[in-house]
Amino acid sequence: MTNRIVVLLCAICLWAQHIVAAEVSTGNWNIIPLPSQVNEIKAKGFTLKDGCTVRVSETGNESENMHRNARMLINGVANAVNIAMTESSKKRRGEVVLSLDYTLADEQYSIKADSRSVIVKGGSAKAVFYGIQTIIKALPANCQNIKKVTLPAVQISDSPRFAYRGFMIDESRHFFGVDYIKCVIDMLALHNINYFHWHLTDDQGWRIEIKKYPKLTQVGSWRKESITEAGGNNFDGIPVSGFYTQDEARQVIAYAAERYITVIPEIDLPGHMLAALASYPELGCTGGPYEVATRYGVFDDVLCGGNNATMQFAKDVLQEIMDIFPSEYIHIGGDECPKKIWKNCPKCQAKITELGLKDIEGHSKEDQLQTWMMAELEKVINSRGKKMMGWDEILEGCPSKTATVLAWTSVDASVRAARQGHNTIVCPISNFYFSNRHWNKLTGIESLKHVYELDPVSDKLQSPDETSLIIGAEGCIWTEWVKDGEKLEWELLPRLAALCEVQWTRRDLRNLDSFVERLRHMQHIYAARGYRYRKDLLPD
Repeated sequence: MTNRIVVLLCAICLWAQHIVAAEVSTGNWNIIPLPSQVNEIKAKGFTLKDGCTVRVSETGNESENMHRNARMLINGVANAVNIAMTESSKKRRGEVVLSLDYTLADEQYSIKADSRSVIVKGGSAKAVFYGIQTIIKALPANCQNIKKVTLPAVQISDSPRFAYRGFMIDESRHFFGVDYIKCVIDMLALHNINYFHWHLTDDQGWRIEIKKYPKLTQVGSWRKESITEAGGNNFDGIPVSGFYTQDEARQVIAYAAERYITVIPEIDLPGHMLAALASYPELGCTGGPYEVATRYGVFDDVLCGGNNATMQFAKDVLQEIMDIFPSEYIHIGGDECPKKIWKNCPKCQAKITELGLKDIEGHSKEDQLQTWMMAELEKVINSRGKKMMGWDEILEGCPSKTATVLAWTSVDASVRAARQGHNTIVCPISNFYFSNRHWNKLTGIESLKHVYELDPVSDKLQSPDETSLIIGAEGCIWTEWVKDGEKLEWELLPRLAALCEVQWTRRDLRNLDSFVERLRHMQHIYAARGYRYRKDLLPD
C-alpha cells in the first residue's frame, strides 16, 4: 500500500508540473518582420494574464481608430493564447497602454515593456497597429491552455524601410468572394502589408459591377470553361463566374481600412479586355464576335484606340471605380497590348493621323497611341486628386512623370523606370511572382532565398535621386492555375514572410539564417490560424 501511495504521489507531482508548464509560457520578440531595434533588458518582464487591461491614451483626432486598435489587441491576444483582456480608461498596474506620439514618423512605433506595463507609442494610429502586431506575434502560438505569458522586458523602436508594401491578387481568372478575400486581408495585415492590389478585370472575367455598363457583369463575368494545362488543348467544361457588387467591394475596402490596408483597384486596359469586348463588341476594332477567354495568354483583340466611344467607356468605368475606391492610386494596366489590329484599323490609323503621331526610336506610332490613351485617362484620374499606376510596358511610350510604374518584367525594368523619373514599385516576375510555375518548383530554403535575397533597390541605381524613386515592393499571385484558397495559400505562405521582411526591414539588418530561424514561430502562427501554408520549406 505504501509503495502504491508513493507511486501515486509521484504521478500527481509529474502531472502538476506538466500543468504548470502548460499554463505559463514566455514570449519572444524575435519576430517577422524583424524590427529596427530590439533591446531586451535584464529585468522582470510583463506578465500577461486574465484581467490585464488595455488603456487608450492621447488619441488626438484618431480616437475611433485607437479604440479599434485596442479591440484588435484584445481579440488578437484571446485568439493566440486564450487570455481575456478588457479595455479600461483607468490607469493601473498590469496594463497595455496605446498612445500617439507625433514626434515619431507616420509609421514609426515604439514598445517599452517592463513588470508594470507595456507602452506602445506611434506616430499615427496605424503605427500603433503595427506595434500591436508585434506584440501578438511575440506571443506563443497555438497554446490555448496558457494562463500567463511573460513578455521579456524590452525597448523596441521600429519603422518600415519602404512606404509602399503591396501584394496583388488576381480574381479575373478565378473568383474567391468577400469572405475569403477578407481572410486574405488578415494574412496581409499579419505581414505589415499596407496595399492590397486587386486585379479585377482581364480577358477571362470582369469581376466588378459597373452600373453604367451592366453587361460587363451580365456577360463578362462568366466564361464557359477553362483550359486544363499550359500549352494543351483540353478544357474542363466547368463554367467560372462571379463578381463583386459595388456594395460588396465597399465591404472589402472598409475591412481592409480597419487594418490600415489601402485597396488599389486595377482595370487592365487597353489590352486584356476580351471580357469587356464580349459584353460590348462595338468597343473593339473589328466589332467581333468576341468571347470571354477560356485560354490564358495574350490576345490580339484589344480596345479600339481610335474609337471615341471606347475612350468614353474607359473614362466612365474609371469614374465609377473612383466613386467606389478611396485609394490614392488607380491602376489601369497598360501591359501586354498587341498593336497588330491597330495597324490595320481605319479608326486607329485616323486617330494617329489626327494626333500627328510618328514612329520614334524605340516606340512605334501605335505605341504612342496607347501613350495618348493612358494620358487622357490619367487626366481623369488626376482630376479626382488621384494617381495613375501602370505596368512597366507603359514605358514603351512616353508616359508622364506623374505615373507610378510597377516593374514586373525584370529587375532592370525598375532601374529603367527610376532613371526615367517615375516613382517605381519593384515586383519582378523572376522573384516576386508567387504563382510563377517555374519558380514554384524550387523547394526548401531555396524557395525562400529566391524572394528574400532580392533587394528592391538595385545596385545599378547609384544616385540618391534615382534610389529615392524606388518607393516599395509588391508580390503577385495570378490565378490561372489557382482555383481555390488552398492553392492560393500554398503559393502565398510562407514566402509572404520573406517578402514582408524585404519590404519592412532595413537591408543591413536582413540575414537569411536569422530569418529562417524566426520563420519556425511564424509557421506555428499560420497553423494556429488555420492557414494552409507550404510545408516543404521548414519542418514544423
